[in-house]
Amino acid sequence: MNVKIFLLLLVCFSCIIINISNVSAEGDILNDLRNLNLEAGVTYSEVDDMKQSVLIMLYTTERKNLPQDMEIFASETKNFLVKFNEIYLAYKRGDLNAKEQAITDCANLRAMIPKNPRSIEEIDAVESANTLINKFIYDDALFFENLGNNENVTKKKISYYRNATYAYTLCGEVVLSTSLKVSTDETEKRYNKDMTKANGLVKNGLSELNLMNITTDNVENASMSEKIDAIVKFGSAQKKFGDASAIYKSHNEDELADECKEKTDEIDKIMPTLQGDAFGFLFLISLSFFLVVTYLFLRISEWKKAMYDVSLGDEILGKV
Repeated sequence: MNVKIFLLLLVCFSCIIINISNVSAEGDILNDLRNLNLEAGVTYSEVDDMKQSVLIMLYTTERKNLPQDMEIFASETKNFLVKFNEIYLAYKRGDLNAKEQAITDCANLRAMIPKNPRSIEEIDAVESANTLINKFIYDDALFFENLGNNENVTKKKISYYRNATYAYTLCGEVVLSTSLKVSTDETEKRYNKDMTKANGLVKNGLSELNLMNITTDNVENASMSEKIDAIVKFGSAQKKFGDASAIYKSHNEDELADECKEKTDEIDKIMPTLQGDAFGFLFLISLSFFLVVTYLFLRISEWKKAMYDVSLGDEILGKV
């Protein structure tokens, strides 16, 4: 008899513990949701919409009859909102890399949306979660598109537009994604073509410079033929660097443009000496040619005069 009473008391005690545990579990998740104060809710109303939908569901369900799947749904909702708020804060307070990462992180957050909604409140919560993700990713896409619109460096502009295109795709904005992708592909194609041309000009310019062993230190020791050859090659290289620099500047590649300027500055330092020596040499050649021509002209003039005198003498003698 005593054993039966003991077993009965044990069963009753177990039931009481289970009920208390259920009530406590519901109370914990209810309090957790109710006390959630997420900064993301200031910007996105869907945060509070999700919370309110689940709280209504919990408030309208008797604690002792709280189904386990409902408790799981409420817990998943809380975890989803907390994670979204973390992504939101990282986006809001972080640098461009954080904002770029937020696109992928938020898209991956879809896997955390509560599963198997049954009640109207659960269905509303799931719809709000999907809307929330799409709105956040859309805002991120808009941020990068505006960043690209105001960026002058073509390489960065392309990167920003790629991020925006990716984000538009993830949030279902197919038209915006397609339109931006087409324009970005054209910009990237033009950029790659220009950079290939500019890089080729620089390569050829450097090859011409490397063929010459003349520098500001040894220019005086070079032969005249070497100096004239250097003027031609340096002039050609200088034009190539100038053309490449213009292309780089059109895409605001300032570092590459500055490298071209350094090369043209090097050429500018040595060219006056080369040109001065070459012009001096050409002046001497011209002067020598002028003197030779003048000498020949005078000799021919004297010869003509002598011939005239001879002819005139013969004419006089003939008359006599």
